[in-house]
Amino acid sequence: MASSRLLQYGAQYPLYGVGYSHSTSNPLRTALTTLVTGPTNKLLVVDPTQQAGQDFRQIASVGIGFPATKVGWEPAGLSGYSDSGAELLATTGDVLRIWDLSKDWESNGKGFVGRNGWTEEDHVLRARSVLTNSKSPQMSLPPITSFSWNPVKPSTIVTCSIDTTATLWDINTSQALTQLIAHDRAVYDLAWLPQSPDIFVSVGADGSLRAFDLRQLEHSTILYESSHDTPLARIAFSNSEQHMLACFGMDDNKTLILDMRSPGSPVAELGGHQGALSAIGWGAPGDSPGASSGGWIASCGDDCQVLMYDLCSTLPTPRAPSRNPSSRNSYTLSPPATPSRRSTPSPAPSVDIRPVKAWTADAQVNNLAFSDAGDWLSCVSGSKLTMLRV
Repeated sequence: MASSRLLQYGAQYPLYGVGYSHSTSNPLRTALTTLVTGPTNKLLVVDPTQQAGQDFRQIASVGIGFPATKVGWEPAGLSGYSDSGAELLATTGDVLRIWDLSKDWESNGKGFVGRNGWTEEDHVLRARSVLTNSKSPQMSLPPITSFSWNPVKPSTIVTCSIDTTATLWDINTSQALTQLIAHDRAVYDLAWLPQSPDIFVSVGADGSLRAFDLRQLEHSTILYESSHDTPLARIAFSNSEQHMLACFGMDDNKTLILDMRSPGSPVAELGGHQGALSAIGWGAPGDSPGASSGGWIASCGDDCQVLMYDLCSTLPTPRAPSRNPSSRNSYTLSPPATPSRRSTPSPAPSVDIRPVKAWTADAQVNNLAFSDAGDWLSCVSGSKLTMLRV
């Protein structure tokens, strides 16, 4: 297995969500969610294996009802669990669910026959908590579109919804700490600023990228607004530079690279796709990242392509903050108290960057994720998980 550059797993259902474990003892353990119409979806966990004829074995599964919009693992080294086997996962969809994955000492060889042969599950997924603002389990709430687990304070998760709100949760008490109206329309994705317990950014159907500070929730900073109010679908921070992030618009085929210190316009655009994008993810930072380098980044889309871009070299330096006291768009860790309603475009044109690596799937690629070390990239297309050594 270690010498292979491509590993594959065939599920019984179409796949959508994918995420790597942050466990140091199981760095390639992968969570998957299915995409099936109706309340018959599943959360799966698979491990690479060296058994003849198989690349993966399914170690646990559980029904989750409706399709999950995102799946993710508890942050590494900060959660209080050890690498003895117990790990936490989260999924969003109709509600935010927290799952506990642990060794099943009473499995007794139970399993099933799947596309990869006989599967023996020796772990168990148990629902730890269900977090919702509904007072009644029968009451339906607007779908939760995404979530982000705080890497510094892992007891908190922030979620976003089509009802324009973002909600901060304490997973230890299963209570909402605060809820705010984040956008004028549906919120599609959000992410914590790396190494920050207080600041997160979000994108939505109103075409804006906004930053929020838990210490100043009465205000937000608009870092970017798309042309013609094109909805922004996804956002992701670089693992190398906390001020650098990527996003893309709904039905767009280009990824935009932005520098939070210079809001208004992208510093680079990543081209090469012939269809709409579906996901983006940052990988390893590179051997010698520069002052404005972001590392490796990958994207996937409806054109069945997974493209990788080398952003390890220095990108254009952001413009110096304006000396005009009325200009409040320069980036700080705490968003300005009175931000401008419209962000000011950068005078420097963005750089057009082309991919340096590519892989073609058999079907549209729904999602992707990098391992913590950045040496493996997983993507899901159709009912297949493909893990590529990069």
